[in-house]
Amino acid sequence: MTNERKPTPGQGLDPSMSRAEMVEAWRERRRARKASPDGPTEDGGGPDGFTLRRWRRSGVFGADAARRVQRLLNDLLDVQPGETPAPSWAVETLRQCLAGTPDPQLPSAVRAVLETLAPNHTAAAMTVVHEAGLPWLAPAGQRWLEHLLGSGPATLEREARPSLTEDPSGAFALQYAVRNEELDTLTPALCARTLPWIPLGLVDDLIDAGAVARDAEPWRLRSEEDEKQYLLARLAPEEADPDAALTIGWEEAVQRQRFLAGEDDEWPEGSRYDLLQRAADGDTSRLKELESFLPRPLVVRLRRVQDGALTGNWDPDMLADPGLWRLMSALWEPKAAVNPARSAFHALVALRYAYDAICAGELRSARAQLEKLVAYEEGDPRQHAEAVNMSAYLAFVDEDLDSALITLTSVADRHPQAEANLELVKRRRATPRNARPDAANPYLELRLPNGSPFWKQRYRDLRRESVDDRDEAARLNRAMRRIQQAEQAEDWSDIFGLPLDADTFALPSAPPVTLVPPAEPMPRRTEPEDPADLTVVRDRALAELLPTLLNAPRRPDHQHRTTV
Repeated sequence: MTNERKPTPGQGLDPSMSRAEMVEAWRERRRARKASPDGPTEDGGGPDGFTLRRWRRSGVFGADAARRVQRLLNDLLDVQPGETPAPSWAVETLRQCLAGTPDPQLPSAVRAVLETLAPNHTAAAMTVVHEAGLPWLAPAGQRWLEHLLGSGPATLEREARPSLTEDPSGAFALQYAVRNEELDTLTPALCARTLPWIPLGLVDDLIDAGAVARDAEPWRLRSEEDEKQYLLARLAPEEADPDAALTIGWEEAVQRQRFLAGEDDEWPEGSRYDLLQRAADGDTSRLKELESFLPRPLVVRLRRVQDGALTGNWDPDMLADPGLWRLMSALWEPKAAVNPARSAFHALVALRYAYDAICAGELRSARAQLEKLVAYEEGDPRQHAEAVNMSAYLAFVDEDLDSALITLTSVADRHPQAEANLELVKRRRATPRNARPDAANPYLELRLPNGSPFWKQRYRDLRRESVDDRDEAARLNRAMRRIQQAEQAEDWSDIFGLPLDADTFALPSAPPVTLVPPAEPMPRRTEPEDPADLTVVRDRALAELLPTLLNAPRRPDHQHRTTV
């Protein structure tokens, strides 16, 4: 009868099984426990009842929990200590527990060791504490641990969350906001606590959620220079270092800097900088297409540039941008003499207008313009010298040699060509009138710039046009012969030279800086809500809450039972 009352081997098994079957099933389960990583050690079974009773003093209940804690303590002792070594009493307590003499101070010793290690070790240890069901946690710590490890509720009442003292870096509050999609509710003060240490991806998450804006200046709170420049590029692109754009992968800023520096004039057809370059070169055919690449204020500005060409009047800030001069010059065709005193642009246009009028044979218009240019002495000295030289040329053509002599004398010492022209005037004065050759520059007679290599083609075209005009044909023939004679003798000293320096008449080849859109904020380069970033925050929260989480073990109630 006694044998029939032994239920132990078959506890938890099917009551309909025979005793032999229950015993065999019990043995199979025992062998499986021994073979399991969480089962007894190889040198025999798990902790005996006496040892388990001693483990209870440390808040460790049950064989499975004891084995987990033993592995945890071995891992903690194997970890390389950080800058500050663990207290000797704590290390000794861990070793004493592993030697078979568990101590009630074990939770405090584990906490003391963890405080010297990286947060990931804390996370691993607290996972063991949670899974083993160790009563090492205060009630609040239990709730926080379960929440952080994902086994507890996602939401907690505000008063049930850690205080500012318990969560100084804001790690718990940040992970709570991420988990509950409440990043936009974080206060600036809380964000300021997290910004110095959280992964860059989470800074981007805060930016995208609107919790961190430009006025927070997060770049000042980061230690890595690349991260500082990245955040500047995202929130304050105009303050970012242009030299760092390539390093952080900010392609738009790299292109913008190259354009402003004039380093690349071959942009993809129809792209923003291709159209801006065309506008800078004076191409007016694609201005409407350019507008689609410009923000509204710059579209308005471009239209005002075009409207100004109706009267030749532009705002001072437009006139101060040399990159717009080619475009304005292409849009504006003066109908009368231009006042050079209005701006540097108008002075250059006036000089070019006078020269073009001379080349076109419109000497009356040239004289009207040159009067204004010669009288304006406050501008570029090189432009004034050109105006004086052209004025002397007109006097030379009119045989007013005394005026030409006086005019050239004022600039002869500044340029070799002006000195050569002065010598030509002196020779002509010394030559009898009837023995003097034609005064006009033969290149200009062919309506070409002085020294143009295309004079032969131009001569043939004009001869075909004037085939029935004997006087015009004779004039063209005289000009042709004078050029031929000069080229054969390689002596142009009998030709009045102008301009003195062709570069003086050139429009600037500069980018239109006031039409270039400001640098756009850099798109984010990190993955949103990266699990690895969230793990960093979770681990930090566990490490900071460690003093609250790990404390003296709770005393179990008298009904607590331990199974082997």
